[in-house]
Amino acid sequence: MNQKIVFYLISIVLVFFIGYSYSQFNAEKPEPIIITVDNSNEIDEYKSDISNLESQLEELDSQLISTLDELKRTSKKLILSSSKVKVLEDQIFSIQQKHDEIETKLIQSDSINSANEKEIKSLRDELANTLIELELSQFELELLEEQL
Repeated sequence: MNQKIVFYLISIVLVFFIGYSYSQFNAEKPEPIIITVDNSNEIDEYKSDISNLESQLEELDSQLISTLDELKRTSKKLILSSSKVKVLEDQIFSIQQKHDEIETKLIQSDSINSANEKEIKSLRDELANTLIELELSQFELELLEEQL
């Protein structure tokens, strides 16, 4: 039994010692560690990159503005061209209508000409027949005159 008591006493002493050491370790304030970093080169590179990017941004901005101006001019030209195309289409439509009217009149004139040519041919044939009859009548008249 003595051994148990000694074991418990030693265990209790150890627990108190460990607790005391732990409390001392946590009670001490840590010493601040100051690390100095010389990053002036990185800062200069960063500033240089920022300045390069700003100049590129300004250049792109000016390109964008000029491109927008060109786009506006092109848009105006396109609108003007489309209006001119509309006017030309209207003129073509008007010319096509006039062409169709003239073609219709020409077809009518051709049919009238054909009818007139048939009439002229008929009249020519009739005139030829009449001339033949007239010559026959003159011949008969001459014969009758000779007989008288």
